[in-house]
Amino acid sequence: MKSYLSLILVLLLAACSEDETPNKKKKLASEDVAQFKGVETLFNESNFPDAKHKELLKELKICSEFQKDTTNYMEPACSPKFFRILPMTDDTKEENAFLLQIKSKVGGIKLRRTVAFVREKGELTKVNTFVANLIGTRPSKQHYYDLILRFNDNIDGEIIFYNCLFTWERGRYKFQSVELIEGATWRQRLKPEFKDSVSNDIYNILVKNEMIL
Repeated sequence: MKSYLSLILVLLLAACSEDETPNKKKKLASEDVAQFKGVETLFNESNFPDAKHKELLKELKICSEFQKDTTNYMEPACSPKFFRILPMTDDTKEENAFLLQIKSKVGGIKLRRTVAFVREKGELTKVNTFVANLIGTRPSKQHYYDLILRFNDNIDGEIIFYNCLFTWERGRYKFQSVELIEGATWRQRLKPEFKDSVSNDIYNILVKNEMIL
């Protein structure tokens, strides 16, 4: 992601809580995501867990049902090697509301994407696109799950991750806050007094760089 975040990183370090060492990572993770169900997608399955997932992909016209080569990222097969469908809620049929994870490099886009679809008047409608990895969900009072999405950035050669909370509002997912910032060997929580302002800065950068659509 091209941005001026080398400056923002300096501000983040000032705005974050004390660095967490690798030995404290496990405890921190369990505290921060206690209410969330972790999501991990490896794109290494041979078959979809439900046959209707392939039919949904075909309905979206996002893949080729005739493609057999699962190394072809520009004309991807309707395969779990490239795509994963996950529910958005506990009480709506998956074919009417779901999250679609798309593997990096599919269609020439180098990062993973997470896309939210709902069925309106019989047609699947895209309501959100995130150039991000879905790493957690939890039930909510808003019917659709809350999401933790991980966005990545490259700041002066260092890969930085922003774990961001999104909730469902008025027919689509809305950004709420940055919950955690991670580097290769460290992770930090924002101090409460800086959380709103830093979250707003990062949100604006993500929108500017078309990571949130």
